[in-house]
Amino acid sequence: MPEPDSKEPLNIYSKKGTVITVRSPIRNRILYLLAEEAPVSFTRIMEYTGLSKSTVSGYVNTLEMKGLISVRPDPRDARKKTYQITASHIGNITPSVQTGTSDFRELIRQAYAKYDKIDYKEIIPHIIKVALSEAGINIDPVIMRGGEILGQAVAVYLVADTLDKTLANIAEFWKHYGFGEVRIRSTDPVQIEVYHCYECMIMPKGSGKNCAISCGMFKAIFSAYYNEKVNVEETQCMTEGHDCCCMEIIRQEYP
Repeated sequence: MPEPDSKEPLNIYSKKGTVITVRSPIRNRILYLLAEEAPVSFTRIMEYTGLSKSTVSGYVNTLEMKGLISVRPDPRDARKKTYQITASHIGNITPSVQTGTSDFRELIRQAYAKYDKIDYKEIIPHIIKVALSEAGINIDPVIMRGGEILGQAVAVYLVADTLDKTLANIAEFWKHYGFGEVRIRSTDPVQIEVYHCYECMIMPKGSGKNCAISCGMFKAIFSAYYNEKVNVEETQCMTEGHDCCCMEIIRQEYP
């Protein structure tokens, strides 16, 4: 008999060789907050979830017992506590709502019929991602981590002493390696448009945002430029019908 909450995504975390699953929407919201903003105060968790003190306390105690978060004294006020995530988010499994994969298959067939030379090796990662999506499996957190690893490796060559030079280096890098055409929408905040994005250009329409590698690369590159942890939000994607993808660099706000 299925679980009553089986329609909720099952999020998968890894810690020291152990796999931990979380289906509760509230617990997943707390973990998402900690992944984005940690260390986080108890008050911030209450604000983010809209729950009472006693209810939040129950949730964070459960997450701590599962080994997913740790609790430490606030360095600014030892009477208070801060919370941070201690596990890696691998991905999630959810009932598949994938549509448009028949169009993707037809695109592959048409590519073979209309072009003399098609390098199918280049689209194998896209095919694998579509197959995973059909099964309701999302591993974007792992893919994004792969982008971070690549970004950390090349940041030494791309990060310059000014933002304009750094952005110019990124644009050249993206063009040279066939990642897409970079244009700058804004510098405050930094918003980067990618036209002809290699990650999602052939992905099925309606398959959701697909630029996890690019987000990971931008996260690593701009964390190196600002010398602080940044987050990246993909605000639009070609799979949603836009003519380009757009990523915004989000710097943490400090009190």
